[in-house]
Amino acid sequence: MSFMHNFLYVSNIGTGNVEIFNLSLDAENPPSVRTFGQGLLSSPCGMAADVNTLYVVNAGSDNVQVFDITNRANPVPLGTFGDGDMNNPNAILLVGAFLHITNLNSSTVEVYHTAIDPENPQKVAEYGAGELNQPNGLALFPGGTFLYVSNAGDSTIEIYDISDPENPQRAGQFGGIAEISHPIGMEIFIDTLYVANFDGTHGSTISVYDLADPENPQFVGRFGSGLLSGPTEMTIVVDLMYVVNENANSVSVYDLSSDRRNPVYLNTFTNSLDEPFGVFPVFPFAP
Repeated sequence: MSFMHNFLYVSNIGTGNVEIFNLSLDAENPPSVRTFGQGLLSSPCGMAADVNTLYVVNAGSDNVQVFDITNRANPVPLGTFGDGDMNNPNAILLVGAFLHITNLNSSTVEVYHTAIDPENPQKVAEYGAGELNQPNGLALFPGGTFLYVSNAGDSTIEIYDISDPENPQRAGQFGGIAEISHPIGMEIFIDTLYVANFDGTHGSTISVYDLADPENPQFVGRFGSGLLSGPTEMTIVVDLMYVVNENANSVSVYDLSSDRRNPVYLNTFTNSLDEPFGVFPVFPFAP
């Protein structure tokens, strides 16, 4: 596996910043490079990027902070958007030219268009009212047709058909308390969906689903019991999974290469993390 020139961003709710880790030096135990965003971020959660533009969700100020990441190790603030539209935003995902952003308190998802001006995206839609229950995570099925939205409020996951990006349509629901509890972040690797169980019946574990049928995911099992502590978001770089532990101020690393549905635990790292929530991989220079 190659991690050359990879950085990992981890958002800290407690200190209101994002910490940068250098994966190219040691992917399993990356050293910290620096932090950024102090004084600009307020309870930062999820992150997404469009080439040289980074979006960091501010759950505390109900908006999104934008950074120029032409130099991946030294992000430069550009401005904010979403004021007046968002209500405790948490997760953010870029699908083509559209940003999807969850509103935890109003149980909806906002859609913003980035193509015209990526530094100042424009709201084009809102969906999920009456269907979502405290949405807190997003994952896109490979191919871009189906979007999964985790409901922290009732321990389910909604499926949306986003063939029309400005008019997502509900396509189904799965999960339930027998399989997941207080789900937050999600990630997909090949044909497998991972769901972070923050607390409750299955707290501090990751639930695993088979996505052979993307409209009817099948529960496979769980991992992480005794190793994770309040997992929030996760990301995959090559075949390593990084899981944020909000309660333990750390990130756990799992190897997916031998069995992606029963990953092997490798390590946990901390540095100066303080109530971490979001995690996002980036390269140091523009692709």
